[in-house]
Amino acid sequence: MAMSSLPKKEPVAITGSRGFIGSNLMQVFEQRNIPYIAFEGDLLDFESVKYFFKANPAKQVIHLAGRFAGSFEQLIHQNVMTTQHLLEAGIESGLEKIIYTSTGAVYGEPINDVSFESDLCQPNTLYGLSKKMAEDVILHHHLVKGIKYIILRFPNVYGEGNKKGVLYNFLKDIHSKGSITIAGDGKQSRNFLHVSDACEAIIKSFRYNQNDIFNISTTGKTSINGIVSLLKQYYSFDTIHKAADNNLKSLLLDTSKAETILGFKAIINDPSSYIQNFRCGEGG
Repeated sequence: MAMSSLPKKEPVAITGSRGFIGSNLMQVFEQRNIPYIAFEGDLLDFESVKYFFKANPAKQVIHLAGRFAGSFEQLIHQNVMTTQHLLEAGIESGLEKIIYTSTGAVYGEPINDVSFESDLCQPNTLYGLSKKMAEDVILHHHLVKGIKYIILRFPNVYGEGNKKGVLYNFLKDIHSKGSITIAGDGKQSRNFLHVSDACEAIIKSFRYNQNDIFNISTTGKTSINGIVSLLKQYYSFDTIHKAADNNLKSLLLDTSKAETILGFKAIINDPSSYIQNFRCGEGG
């Protein structure tokens, strides 16, 4: 395991620092006295990105910025072009390593019961496709320009401050409408990851000196119907069914590689506390 201590003087750059994971990560960095620089500017404006790196010649960048939903054009711009601009401008100014938060959706349906990092990626959603394209941009720059990389493939990330995802949407609707809408039969299976565990995986990747891709998740799987049953332990609400609107039926990740190499293992494996303490309007 090629690990090293965190640099004490050279700050790491962070994109998406105002987002859900980014704001939590900065809090952890501050608690642990890890220096960082939050990217300010427009990642779609190449000159703006160049200016940032010239003013802040960081050796490492944690790339959290991206888009979860929207048209394919929006997803390409926010997930792929931003990554290209970040690497092109960063490498010009001495950037040596990128840590990229991707998604298990790059796999499409699992080939077996769960997806492994060695599996062929066949994304069946536009979001998953755009994130896979961003991964390919990173691998291209590694091949051509030697940039080091860690790619972390997350499942559904939840926690206080989040305002998207199935858990948040269900809880928000329960509080505001007294009902939830289930797309499809509810048998879709998902992994979930608390944001504190996501941050810990990023920090472990920050310390790791090899190029690699890791699934980061809890080990348990939950169906949508299972989530509904869990919610009913704490709330009373109606359920409404509609046609399925997502091709991805299962998003289940094998995490044995991350556990063995990074020493990562999720601490929070049950969303019950988040569900019980959710406050509508505050993102949990």
